[in-house]
Amino acid sequence: MTFSKALWRWLAASLLMLAFLAQGAHAAVQVVIDADEMRTSPSPHRYIHGTILDDAKFQLLLPTNWNGKIMIFSRGFSGTEFSTDSWVPPALSRGYAFATSDEGWNRTAIANEPEDSYYESRQRLLELTLYVKERVVAQYGTAATRVLMTGGSNGGHHTKMMVEDFPYLFDGGIAGYGFNSQISMWGSMAATIRNYDIIAPRINDIVNRRASTRQWDPFTQPLSPPLTPQQLQALRNIYDIPAKLVDGFQFNVGRWQGSESQLRSQYSALVGYLRDSMPRFDPTFNPNGGALLDSELGLWEPEQSAPWVKRELRKLDLSGYIEKPVLIMHGTADPIVSPGETAGYKALVEARLGRTEAEKLLAVYYIPGMGHGGTQYNNLIGAQIDAMEAWITYRQSGGTLGAPPPALIGAYPREPAAGTDLTVSPNQVPR
Repeated sequence: MTFSKALWRWLAASLLMLAFLAQGAHAAVQVVIDADEMRTSPSPHRYIHGTILDDAKFQLLLPTNWNGKIMIFSRGFSGTEFSTDSWVPPALSRGYAFATSDEGWNRTAIANEPEDSYYESRQRLLELTLYVKERVVAQYGTAATRVLMTGGSNGGHHTKMMVEDFPYLFDGGIAGYGFNSQISMWGSMAATIRNYDIIAPRINDIVNRRASTRQWDPFTQPLSPPLTPQQLQALRNIYDIPAKLVDGFQFNVGRWQGSESQLRSQYSALVGYLRDSMPRFDPTFNPNGGALLDSELGLWEPEQSAPWVKRELRKLDLSGYIEKPVLIMHGTADPIVSPGETAGYKALVEARLGRTEAEKLLAVYYIPGMGHGGTQYNNLIGAQIDAMEAWITYRQSGGTLGAPPPALIGAYPREPAAGTDLTVSPNQVPR
């Protein structure tokens, strides 16, 4: 995304926001409530469920002991408004008004719903945030002092997107293990599938060798019997998947060495993602005619798709221009969203803002051996919230209160702002 395109995107976001504000939040966001009750678990709160406009279902939790702040949560690709992972207990225990939405679309139905789109999430999250800000005033008699954007996977992407596009609406974002572009995400998934099919007969040998020798280099330390040249190339192709954003910014979304066992266990999930959504990602893709087979999904290469297909997919490309702090934690063995997406985002923000400014606005932490989310991540949600709050306070106070991002969250160190190029796998062997 060139500066001019980033500027136009910012202007479009500003105009959308102004349109809502000009009408007033209540007039702009039409809501139908179907549940409104008090609940005691995991801590006392008022529970509201309803629909924004015609089809975006949401839930809003208003704690009895409100801390004056709002947390907006974006769900995963396969989720609904109830798919909040492990976020609700730490959010409510800290007193946040917590809200999430199904964002107006569903993974399994979107291919047959022409009025829905993945890009719709941006509008739905904006509508939800404006509605919650208004509802908080009605509930507590005062406006929120801070709004956080949060989510993992698909929600991690949306968190980065919303903080980029609406810096005046969100004070910071916790963006777990999310992607940067639909083309990098789904294209790398297809590339992983087609190359995995070649190494599948030897995957148990590969997994066992990696387990016994963590720093194993498959290209200089052959298995016995050795992988064939085709299998070695396929393995290299899994580790090295070039990706590019709309402006030509390049990064690597290959799965990192050490993820082989996760690839084996999650292969069917990778195929399932593409099976459900390929008709919507690219309705022109049908390499052999007839019904689209699972065995054909790995043949998709989105960069070769029709221009109008790429334009639609590119709507969700991130820009790297952030004005509010973003914190990311990502597993190094993630087979669904490559940790290269997070490494690429770090490099993108540094390219846009310079490394010094990027260090003030982006904090990245990797969790060794973790796949697509997991217990290690969930156990640190509260620590991430606390770190983000201290960081926002530190920035708003000019450094007199709060604290910058910690050197460690749990046992996991913050990545340095300079001196390490993590746009490729740390152990990757060059072509």
